[in-house]
Amino acid sequence: MKLSGFAAGPYKTNTYLLENDGTVAVVDPGMHTHDRIVAHLSENSLTLEAIILTHGHLDHTRDAGDLARRFDVPVYIHPEDAFMLEAGKGGSPQTRAMFDADKMTPVDDVRDLVAGETATFVGHDFEVLHAPGHSPGSVLLVTEEFAIVGDVVFRGSIGRTDLAFSDPAAMDATLRGPVWGLADKLALLPGHGPTTTMRAERVSNPFLTSLGQ
Repeated sequence: MKLSGFAAGPYKTNTYLLENDGTVAVVDPGMHTHDRIVAHLSENSLTLEAIILTHGHLDHTRDAGDLARRFDVPVYIHPEDAFMLEAGKGGSPQTRAMFDADKMTPVDDVRDLVAGETATFVGHDFEVLHAPGHSPGSVLLVTEEFAIVGDVVFRGSIGRTDLAFSDPAAMDATLRGPVWGLADKLALLPGHGPTTTMRAERVSNPFLTSLGQ
């Protein structure tokens, strides 16, 4: 599997492309990603298979509906965040205005990322781990080599828990549970900022070292 990514939109959100045998799954297509993804697919004769969302915040979902409708593909999200796909519900008025949420293309085919199950995209298996705190339906998508972690954990930091529908206690449980349980060897692909590793975060991220585990 080939993995690539780029940052886009007002919050420089990371979008990831998973490619294998001519098919692509796009993770977190935020604002201003549509044209770039369409061009990449066309230039490389690739077929879009699915859109995957680590959570429902606008900066990660803004162009999902446009891509899904154009290529007639499903959008996968944890059910607890699915409500946010409707014109950016759950975001502040300022964020919704910044991302022009009222003009979002509705998603016609929404499918559940089911925690504890294995989802298969582009021929590869991803373990879906529920990781609430930043949002109710945040998930980790874990393979043998890397984990796509959305806004749960960053290099040296974690996702905000002062937003609408965030939950600091849930984030603490997520850090002590599914995040701490990730294998040291895994590369961590966050929703913002640079890639890191679980080994590095376990010993240097203050939000993890403070757990005392």
